[in-house]
Amino acid sequence: MRSRATVGLAVCAFSVPMALAEPSHHSPPPTIMANDNRVPAGHLKNGVLDLRLELREGVWYPEDDSGGHRNVYVFAEEGRPLQSPGPLIRVPQGTQVNAHIRNTLPIAAKVYGLHRHPGDSTDAVRVAPGESRDVQFTTGGPGTYMYWAATSDHSLDTRDEAETMLSGAFIVDSAGAKPNDRIFVVGLWSKGSIDSEIPSINGKSWPYDERVTYTTGETIHWRVINPTASEHAMHLHGFYFNLDAEGDGEHYERYASDQRRKEVTEFIQEGHVFAMTWTPDRPGNWLFHCHMVAHMSPPAPLHPPATEAATYSAGHDHAAMMGGLVLGITVLPNANAKLAPIATNATHKLQLVISENPAKIPLYKLQVNDLAVPTPTPSDTHPRPSLLGPPIVLTRGETAEIEVKNQTSKPTSIHWHGMEIESYYDGVVGWTGTDQHPSPAIAPGDSFTVRMTPPRAGTFIYHTHWHDATQIRNGLYGPLIVLEPGQKYDPEHDRAFIFGVGQYAPFGYPLLINGHPQPDPVTLRVGTRYRLRLINITPNMVDMRVRLTSNGVPVQWNIIAKDGADFPPAQLKSSTADMWLTVGETYDVEYQAASPGLVKLEGWEVSYPKSVAIPLDFVASK
Repeated sequence: MRSRATVGLAVCAFSVPMALAEPSHHSPPPTIMANDNRVPAGHLKNGVLDLRLELREGVWYPEDDSGGHRNVYVFAEEGRPLQSPGPLIRVPQGTQVNAHIRNTLPIAAKVYGLHRHPGDSTDAVRVAPGESRDVQFTTGGPGTYMYWAATSDHSLDTRDEAETMLSGAFIVDSAGAKPNDRIFVVGLWSKGSIDSEIPSINGKSWPYDERVTYTTGETIHWRVINPTASEHAMHLHGFYFNLDAEGDGEHYERYASDQRRKEVTEFIQEGHVFAMTWTPDRPGNWLFHCHMVAHMSPPAPLHPPATEAATYSAGHDHAAMMGGLVLGITVLPNANAKLAPIATNATHKLQLVISENPAKIPLYKLQVNDLAVPTPTPSDTHPRPSLLGPPIVLTRGETAEIEVKNQTSKPTSIHWHGMEIESYYDGVVGWTGTDQHPSPAIAPGDSFTVRMTPPRAGTFIYHTHWHDATQIRNGLYGPLIVLEPGQKYDPEHDRAFIFGVGQYAPFGYPLLINGHPQPDPVTLRVGTRYRLRLINITPNMVDMRVRLTSNGVPVQWNIIAKDGADFPPAQLKSSTADMWLTVGETYDVEYQAASPGLVKLEGWEVSYPKSVAIPLDFVASK
């Protein structure tokens, strides 16, 4: 543990009679209230925060108070209702914090994060059952941090299910700053497996969590905190956001304006935080959610397996096939703003036809038809079955219509991931659009026409947003590529590599590249610059890494775009070809081999031994 002088931590401990402990068997635990992180805890006066925290047991209702529940441990302010996440600590830089911590649990706990930042992540205050401890420290650098607790010697990722909700936000504002942001703390109750997880945001699961409302043109600042034992892929529908800052719970880095990435999906590791800014320019309903299928589906421990009907109501059913770590956003039109006119005359008309395959591998077949060309685009040029739809290629600034025809026996919907599109076409059944005119499901035998005018060229994804792992595991997705005006798609030099997970006999559910668990080598030319479009559309492989190696050693490549947004000149640089590629992310990189030989593009899941590789065979140029 770091010395007290170094972190400004002074601890005074004294025993409290064991009669003060409140074991859960004495009386029914109280109900835990959701905390929207708007009201700071404690009493702040003359630069000193007096804070009195308790560790208590309560009953947590992730949905409504008559639904499924769990007995968990949480933080609370002394004499006030229990909260999940714990009470918000928010103070200006330089504040003296006097914290009194009382443990009413029947077991000892270690409390982390109540110290000066940056500090030592292993610093903890041990509080025995029925005991109280006092902690005094002066806040350090401004930033987004967290505090959390574990019993015994458990770490953040090995806590028992009862203690997985023991955490809260700790914000240090710059001196003189006036807070104008929202704070969202990710929650994840778990017994150690993905099947047991109950995800939430600020203490509730969709559709029972808070809805946020903004107006077009408003500048929105969010802080996102992940005290859970899982990584997450946080995805915003319809708009780009700027990544303003990141932190690991102890250190916090604000990015200069020319270094702030523009993106739609951000990978957040356990114990990490990030800050984002965005400005909506189109009204309607939108989502911010973890892109893992398991975290945006109704929590399995609270719901029986969903059964799909042959038809589906187009009503405004917020709970339809969706739940968990999802935040609903409503954007209202600004009465004084002039909205851009919606294009009505499409110059490019396509069909995306979804049908079922009698061979069952893949279960779904996707075909793209350009209605201006009599012959359809082949759905797969490989002789082997492929769990991947064909590319849809559009042009920046050109209005396109895509008719999605559902020739299967199940309803579906298609989301145009990363596209700046009208809300009605975004593809979230029963939510996007408006309350009066929500996006419909595409019933079997029916079709739905989407209209869009892409404002930027880049790499995007079309994929099912029907929250059923069967569809995403059976190839109901593909690359969506937007080119600059006058540019022609050149698949010889413009290569898309899509990572997925699919039902592929006899391998079970392997990791795939371009729909195959064992993809054929790709022959390329030495001295030729290639654009590689990398896409992760696996169901839950949030911690996937991708690298390009020669003789087992990562090469150098140039990252030129993320999530369809080109990097500005200040962010362009050569880097080692080894990076995270989380669910719902796309990256565009450039690579040019200097000599003949095999280069291997490999993707693997860090948590589990799943990997797939495709050889890129560089041969001498003609």
